[in-house]
Amino acid sequence: MSTSGNSIGKRLMIGVLLLIGLVLFMPADSRAASMKIRMNGKTTNYKRTQSTVKYGTKKVLNKKYKGLTIKGTRMVPYDDVFKKGLKVKVKKSSSKKFTMTKNGMKVTMTLGSKTAYVNGKKRKLSTAPVKVKYVKKKKTKILVPTKFLCDQFGFNYKASSSTITITDGLLLEYNNTIKKSPVIGKLSYNGKENSLSSMPVIKLGSTVYLPAEETFQKIVGIEYAYDAGSETLTLKNEATQATLILKLNEGTCQVNGVQKTLSTPMYMIKRKDNNKKVLCVPAKTVCKYLGYSYQWDKTKSLVSIHDLIYFDWKAENAPAPDGVTNYITQAKAVYNQDMNCISFTFQGSDAAIMSQAAAVRDERVVTVTIPAASKYCLDKFSFSKFVNTLEKFEVIEDGSGNIVFQITGFSPTDFAFSVQDSTLTVNIMSQFTGKDALKIMKPEGLTITDVTNEDLYQSNKFKLYLRGNHIEFLNANPIVVSSDVISDVSYGLGADGNTVITITTTKLQGYKIYNKPDSFVVTVGNPRDIYKNIVVLDAGHGGYDNGASHKGTKEKDLNFKIIYTLMKDYFSSNAPDTKVYWTRTSDVFITLANRAAFASKVGADLFISLHMNSASNSSANGTEVYYSPSNNGARFSGITSKSMATMFKDNLVSNLGMKSRGVKSAGFYVIKRNTVPAVLIELGFLSGSSDYGKLTNPSFQANSAQVIFDTINEIFNTYPTGR
Repeated sequence: MSTSGNSIGKRLMIGVLLLIGLVLFMPADSRAASMKIRMNGKTTNYKRTQSTVKYGTKKVLNKKYKGLTIKGTRMVPYDDVFKKGLKVKVKKSSSKKFTMTKNGMKVTMTLGSKTAYVNGKKRKLSTAPVKVKYVKKKKTKILVPTKFLCDQFGFNYKASSSTITITDGLLLEYNNTIKKSPVIGKLSYNGKENSLSSMPVIKLGSTVYLPAEETFQKIVGIEYAYDAGSETLTLKNEATQATLILKLNEGTCQVNGVQKTLSTPMYMIKRKDNNKKVLCVPAKTVCKYLGYSYQWDKTKSLVSIHDLIYFDWKAENAPAPDGVTNYITQAKAVYNQDMNCISFTFQGSDAAIMSQAAAVRDERVVTVTIPAASKYCLDKFSFSKFVNTLEKFEVIEDGSGNIVFQITGFSPTDFAFSVQDSTLTVNIMSQFTGKDALKIMKPEGLTITDVTNEDLYQSNKFKLYLRGNHIEFLNANPIVVSSDVISDVSYGLGADGNTVITITTTKLQGYKIYNKPDSFVVTVGNPRDIYKNIVVLDAGHGGYDNGASHKGTKEKDLNFKIIYTLMKDYFSSNAPDTKVYWTRTSDVFITLANRAAFASKVGADLFISLHMNSASNSSANGTEVYYSPSNNGARFSGITSKSMATMFKDNLVSNLGMKSRGVKSAGFYVIKRNTVPAVLIELGFLSGSSDYGKLTNPSFQANSAQVIFDTINEIFNTYPTGR
């Protein structure tokens, strides 16, 4: 009996201690889940949602007096949130009645009443304002419906589980209605962001609006005229020869005398915060009719508009072609949206002379020279109203018959250059800002399966092969270069009739080729930024170093055939996850130091060297894989040189039927002095009675290449690099 009682007592004591522990170590939020309040004459333990409030990024209601959810409505103390935080004016007319004023809006509310008045008009509330005493703090607050008041004063309201976020909106009045624009946006013209003082970029329904006068007269600089009597706006863009006429509140307009439809009308809009009226136009439609590009970035609340034509100059009285002098009769500069470049075209009268044009870049200046008996027949020689990429365009006649076009950027720019018939085209791209370094417009009928590549990384080049002859197409659609690391792009016809594009880079680079609806794009960058996995494969020996020899068979040739000739096609896709670099791609001698250092140069993850063994006794047969204890530290996902050697040994032995001679340690230079996990495979003995026949068998060689490839994939699946 006594024993039982002690047992019960012990269990009770343990239970009490556990309960105390739970209370002491309970998360702070859980303990704050309930709060004692007094409301409508009753004291209760409030257990529903409690809200803090942020105005933008600033907290305006802290944990002291959190907002409450009353009858499904988020209610907050008006003095903390609206009066102090949002700077709303509050005036009490009695102990129960109070008026809140901001942005030309006046809201009158009464404690306990669901009837409110907004600018004198009666409005129904879902929950009435109420006095709440925070018992623990001994403080009484008046709580008001948060979203309702935000809507009236033009603020944007968003509620999460325990946080209300309020941001600035804008109250607008037009057509005798008051509406809120949730957007207070910005304007970018020709790549330069501009501040708007009369009216920010706003959104009414699904339509984005711009202040007409400030945008098109002051910033864009075209002809602007508004007749208040007829409520008519006229806009003229001389570059595109477009005249647009709009009337207030009407859903149609006129473009060069032809009636067109507007997405929504032009409005005279009054800002409620300062009572100023501003003429506003639907941005997308007006830009389109005037000949500008238009883009709306919802995330940044940014409208970007861009000139599509900078100039289009034509000679009025050009001489007739005489077969001697090349007359330049037309010059045009346009913004090419598809290629994101400024495209210059120059029309000559003599195709043969135009074909001699040459272009060079020196720092910020791209210079195009048309030699031999050429004459510039236009009156205009310069232009400077470009985007922020280009500073100016100038024409220089040097007096010897040469014509020079100089295009000056604010910084070095990439360019593409071509001559088709008698038209010279120069495309100027901005400095590289993204990952796509090359854009090649896609010839009709060509798909990504018609594109192959060859990496000539030893000379910092790579080649793309397009099936078929596309030289004329590339002349008419110049390759867009958007990377400073690309020093040269050339193309021509290969011996097999296919198109070869050669890209030269300033340093060793990785690349991937991707298929887009209208183009092939090439990503270029440091190998570790481009590829998920990088491997160096080393064909042992080479050049005057034959390695082992037996019956006329040289080790260097077997190593090279298996690990390069038979394996290179495994890694030739246009956008591989695993990239392989070979220490040698021909029969050349490479020092051991250079082989080991190559892994660091290309940013490799693994190094694998292939060799063939030899012994004085023909009974020595089998596969052995070496690692260096000096280079056996754990790397990505815990891989070591020894674990990699074990995987190669197991797979080569089991899949090729070779005798296992085990995993061994050694101080071979290429694995000891390497910077990454490294192994040296002795696939078999050239001198071996059974191995020689296998090593010289083409089927065995192909199977060996396959096993090495499969083991590389297995290693990266087992030990991911994390890139």
